[in-house]
Amino acid sequence: MRLLKEIKERRLIPFAAAYLVTGFVALEAVDQLISYGMLPEVAYPVTLVLYLFGIPASFIFAWFHGAPGRQYAPRLEVVLQSGLAVVAVVTTVYVYRSQSVRLDFAAESGLPQTSVAVLYFEDLSGDLTPVADGITEALIEQLEQVRSLDVISRNGVLPFRGASTRRDSIARALSVGTLIEGSVQQRGDRLVINTRLVDGFTGVDIDRASVEMPAGQFLEARDSVADGVSRLLRQRLGEEVRVRELRAGTSSPEAWALAQRASRLIDDAEDSFERGNPIVASRESLRQADSLLALASVVDDDWIRPVATRAHVAYRRAWFAASDGDLDSARIRIDEGVGHANRALAMNDRDPVALEQRGTLKMFEAVAMAPPPDQLVRLMTEARTDLEAAVREQPSLASAYASLSFLFTGAGDHVQSVLSARRALEEDAWLRGADRIYDRLVYAQYELEQFRDARYWCDEGRRRFPNNYRFAECQLWLLAAPPSEPDVDAAWRQLARLDSLAPGSLRDFKRGVGQIMVAGVLRKAQLADSAEAVLSRVDHSESVDPQRQLHVYEAGIRASTGDREGALEALRRWVAATPGGTLGPTAELHWWWRDLRTVPEFETFVSRD
Repeated sequence: MRLLKEIKERRLIPFAAAYLVTGFVALEAVDQLISYGMLPEVAYPVTLVLYLFGIPASFIFAWFHGAPGRQYAPRLEVVLQSGLAVVAVVTTVYVYRSQSVRLDFAAESGLPQTSVAVLYFEDLSGDLTPVADGITEALIEQLEQVRSLDVISRNGVLPFRGASTRRDSIARALSVGTLIEGSVQQRGDRLVINTRLVDGFTGVDIDRASVEMPAGQFLEARDSVADGVSRLLRQRLGEEVRVRELRAGTSSPEAWALAQRASRLIDDAEDSFERGNPIVASRESLRQADSLLALASVVDDDWIRPVATRAHVAYRRAWFAASDGDLDSARIRIDEGVGHANRALAMNDRDPVALEQRGTLKMFEAVAMAPPPDQLVRLMTEARTDLEAAVREQPSLASAYASLSFLFTGAGDHVQSVLSARRALEEDAWLRGADRIYDRLVYAQYELEQFRDARYWCDEGRRRFPNNYRFAECQLWLLAAPPSEPDVDAAWRQLARLDSLAPGSLRDFKRGVGQIMVAGVLRKAQLADSAEAVLSRVDHSESVDPQRQLHVYEAGIRASTGDREGALEALRRWVAATPGGTLGPTAELHWWWRDLRTVPEFETFVSRD
């Protein structure tokens, strides 16, 4: 009771409360001054340390001077306050130096400061996600034009959208030294956008910027954020960073917001499909996206972006329909998409996105709809013309190079397929579907007998996509290839890995492919009986292999390991299962069939048309 009376008489609680409130206001003021670039980032932790040490100092002061009457400083107070002051100064110096040391470590970490990733801005209001996404993507597009910066593409940062991954972990995954992150929030009738520059090695905030303007002025906010970020980067890098204005677009914030909502739905459709969800969910997201893009075109009928993007949406809807076996719907979507692309090209006949989408749609029609031979040639020619025009107009259009690579593969031009695929990765190493590009590079090099290069791309694919079945399968193909030493144990391990990673719809077929490759390794190891036992277990049924590819793979592996008669027998079974089937006019050029070229019967399996 006496202690409580002393506390009350010495007014400890009012003194402490006044200090806590005043100190908190001071901290907030320092934070704001840092946001506006008037104080360095280190000012906040230094102020916080001093504030925390001030709490016990305020209690000591109140104890000795809170009671009414004559005031004096006893020796005990002097000793206590002096001790606190010394510890506070030492701690402040330690905090200041530790931040400097961490930044020095960052400089030595091998993560270049000029390598930048813009993380998706956070929506703090809950209903501004399309705006936050649009500001992020616009900022990426603007920074990509700065030659002194190496900016991670939208595809690279997309997997981290909404994730709780640590900043330094993201920086290491993307190999960047600088992160840009931020938030969007509406406060009353004001839109507030905060941006932070983060050191990639330490995960520490380096600097901040803030933009505030009337709600609804999304386009002005987007442009102001770019200006603020250029200032932050200039301070970070010590050099001028000029962010160019965005390409001509729309002056309508309503149209822009509608297009951004559509973009989010397109991403949702792709993500849902990649997670293995039913296609119906992806198709519904794309339908909604198409409706929003149509509205954006009504709001601003001079803006080409919604029209060209509708062509892309139509292509994805056609792809999903074909994957679901609905070829009639796929045909309708292809025609719709070509119509959208043509309307966009009527607005600008050199628009790279519209050219790319029209070329991609025509290529898809050629591949998926089984047109007559003359129509097939026409579609592939027109697709190539459009895609090559697209990359002439925009040499950084990685997705168009990826489509060209696929087109050249289908035409049997593996050299051009490799060149286009490599260019796609050079322009955007994080391109969506990069796993398929790596896979294409493996087999194009395999076809060209460039096995060392094929091995490189297979290993790179496995490093980038460790849980992707494609890179367990390519390991098997390369183990069965002529230059490899026969490693039977490795072949069995890769088969088990392929069987565990392949998606359910493909697992039985991929198991058959893997068994054939294991048999090839066994034949190379002079274990012919074991190879025959493995081949006898391959399931050639139509439900597993509707296109009857496994017979051809078996024939190729047998031919490449010296079993001519076994190869011919496998080809006979293939022809029996696919009446009228031929290997195609360029088949005899494949190294698989080198030992069969002088066998008269082999000629019957090769088309001359």
